[in-house]
Amino acid sequence: MDSFTVTLVQGLIKLVRVYFTAGLVFAVFFSLAGVQRVDSGAKGLAPFFRLIIIPGVSIFWPLFAMRLVRGKQHPTEQTAHRQAAKLMP
Repeated sequence: MDSFTVTLVQGLIKLVRVYFTAGLVFAVFFSLAGVQRVDSGAKGLAPFFRLIIIPGVSIFWPLFAMRLVRGKQHPTEQTAHRQAAKLMP
């Protein structure tokens, strides 16, 4: 292998580490304080629930961060049934 390939792979590994480290930090914050703002049904749930969501939130943390910043609650489904119901008088 040439040095460029090794440097490229090392850079990608560092990038992945930074992404997952940031995700883990965000997931801990989100599970402690942010999940109630995004999902009102999460209020009063057991601490075990907060541990369970940490792996998923740490992977998809940019999506949860955008949702937390925008202050959105539950997303509205866009199914054929809902769209047909909107068209009915």
